[in-house]
Amino acid sequence: MGTYDPVGVDDDQQSANIVGALLQFPTSYTFTVVGKNSEENNGDEYANSIKSKLEAILGNDTQIEMRVVPRGNKFTKVTITADVESQGMITNIYDELVDSLDATVMKF
Repeated sequence: MGTYDPVGVDDDQQSANIVGALLQFPTSYTFTVVGKNSEENNGDEYANSIKSKLEAILGNDTQIEMRVVPRGNKFTKVTITADVESQGMITNIYDELVDSLDATVMKF
């Protein structure tokens, strides 16, 4: 990890330590998730679900920049840029997007 050594415990059970060492908070962060489309859940519905979840977590007055890219007929990639306060907030948002939305198949 070189000069980006995280403070505190550094083992395989930790998450987001490197992100916290690389970024200065508060900062603008880009979240990317991919969701599987279905008859009930097309790409636009998935993107709106992602945006609603982020607004619920961050607040409705938060500036959110969203880009939706269809990946064929089966998947939709959603990229959202929003301001975050900590590395823990990034982890919590990703966990919420994966745990509460069954259509989410990938996060990065």
